[in-house]
Amino acid sequence: MRFFFYGTLIAGSGNRVAAATHALLHDLGPATTRGVLHAIEDTEGWYPILLAGDDTVHGRLYEAATGFGARDLAVLDAYEDYDPAEPAGSLYRRVAMAATDADGAAHEAQAYLYNRPVPEATRAVPHGDFHAWLAHEGLRAYAGAR
Repeated sequence: MRFFFYGTLIAGSGNRVAAATHALLHDLGPATTRGVLHAIEDTEGWYPILLAGDDTVHGRLYEAATGFGARDLAVLDAYEDYDPAEPAGSLYRRVAMAATDADGAAHEAQAYLYNRPVPEATRAVPHGDFHAWLAHEGLRAYAGAR
């Protein structure tokens, strides 16, 4: 199973859930997907939301290592407030998307798409790179655990 992470689940984001999960993932490197990226402020920092669209969104591609199982996937789903038994009521949905690696190869990867109307207080993330946007704006990424 492969994942495309574009925000607080990228290794090194300072997030406890990401740190624990990355022991069971192989980092395949930078990747992009199609979509639109916005950011939402929380008392714990900023987090991105990926929406359907045609812009380029930057992130990283990961592959599940030996030992990654249903329990580990459930931890990721819980962090993203995704309930596979009730996707319509979830904050995000985990969906299969095409992700393109740095060599131009396409891969199917699981990604978390925002599943609610876009809040008015969001900020667009120009160029689809959440971490570059945070650095440019002098903001910190969400570091809490949902």
